[in-house]
Amino acid sequence: MLKTQSLILLSILLLALHSTAQQPDGSVLGRRVSINQKNQALNYILDQLSWQAGVYFSYDASFVESEKKHSIEASDKSLFTVLNQLFDSDSFNFTELENQIIISKKTEQEHIKSIENDTIPVKYFFLTGKLIESKKENPVPYASVSVLNQPIGTISNIDGDFLLKIHPNNILDTIVISCMGYAQILVPAYKILDEDIFMLNPISIRIREVRVTATNPNELLKNIRNNLEKNYSNKTKLMTAFYRETVKQNDNYINVSEAIVEVLKAPYNNTLLNDVIRLVKGRKSPDVQPFQWINFKLQGGPFTITKLDVVKTMEHFLDKDYEDLYKYNISKVIWYNNNPVYVLEFEPISKMAFPAFEGEIYVHRETFAIVHARFKLNKSSLREAETTMIKKKPRGVKAKPTHVEYTTNYQQFQGKWYLATAQASVKIKIKSKRDKLNSKFHSVSDLLITNIQPTDLKKFTRNESISRSDIFVEIITNYDEQYWENYNIIKPDEDLKNAFKKSTENK
Repeated sequence: MLKTQSLILLSILLLALHSTAQQPDGSVLGRRVSINQKNQALNYILDQLSWQAGVYFSYDASFVESEKKHSIEASDKSLFTVLNQLFDSDSFNFTELENQIIISKKTEQEHIKSIENDTIPVKYFFLTGKLIESKKENPVPYASVSVLNQPIGTISNIDGDFLLKIHPNNILDTIVISCMGYAQILVPAYKILDEDIFMLNPISIRIREVRVTATNPNELLKNIRNNLEKNYSNKTKLMTAFYRETVKQNDNYINVSEAIVEVLKAPYNNTLLNDVIRLVKGRKSPDVQPFQWINFKLQGGPFTITKLDVVKTMEHFLDKDYEDLYKYNISKVIWYNNNPVYVLEFEPISKMAFPAFEGEIYVHRETFAIVHARFKLNKSSLREAETTMIKKKPRGVKAKPTHVEYTTNYQQFQGKWYLATAQASVKIKIKSKRDKLNSKFHSVSDLLITNIQPTDLKKFTRNESISRSDIFVEIITNYDEQYWENYNIIKPDEDLKNAFKKSTENK
């Protein structure tokens, strides 16, 4: 009997219908200021900065010489950078408490932190920028932007823009910017406060000197399976994640839903124990474009997309029991996120009685961990998947999937590999002669893991868990511009921002 539990297919409901701003500020220390003063008293310079940044400075006059003369020149630099020019960074710290910056000796920080933890919410640094290819100057989408050796990160959007929110304790840490085909960038977090554009230099990803005949596909698959327990965690983890679900009808957005979720990640060595997802907070846009006769709804939402963790679900093309149904080929060895990887291609050997995938897997050459997978349904599988994917549709309406593709990425943390991002892209063509309808619907679901923590939790309560049958857009609230606070998200691209803008203007 064929395994169906791990087959990843989105369930879609088609329901008949009649025709019909900005993120909250992060830490004030990230605000840009400009100043050019020569031989001026420190208190005068701080007054100028206070006026520009809209914040007050507090300090103990016994160790800060307010009348001491300074010369400083800075153009469009972060307040954090300017203060570090005025004060010795080895001796002083800057702590934000409501609308003031406390300048203190580092020996006094424990007292300041106790006040902050008791009474004042921490204001995160918002690191923003745009990633551009150095030669053609095109945006670089879907690049990873993360804190070195920490499970904290985000990705750039389709326009190459990114937004990474980090705790003040991480402002001196190193940020890693990486994308396949480009040289990795390592930059101190505080320097991103002063930069807007980061140029990525293309590099050759092919490792020419490595003979791909050094191993064969069957040996590689065997090594993947034999090293699962070594490469992937056998302990439950609590993951924080950002989820976005968009639907377009032809070229217009008709729905956008977003949420922060927590994923209780089951051990990888227990294939019978499923991941559990609960909603932390979510929002949806008002209708960015009226539906035209058909309401396109996805079942499962975040629950379904976590099934794209093909290592955890042991998808057909990795399962030894189904190995004879696929044709495998090691096409090349390349550099991927600063690691040498085998590219293992696969496709069904013949037409199957169930939807099968074709695609490629990137396998770490040294550890045999899967670090990336991209796979899709071929034409014959799309026909087989139609009845499975379309759960409900009005009479007289024809609907068929024309494109189903999935992408999964993994990141390494403390010696283990974890799910990092997942994307599902589904296109459906819908026709109705009675309603004179001929539309193309395109749904894109994105999951971004933004943090990983150990946990003693065994389960979420049934009331707070998201299930396979849930319609995600129906369980969250209306759109709120100032919503995400310190949670990391995927920054909306220009098309999404314009859609939101039109929607709020029409309300």
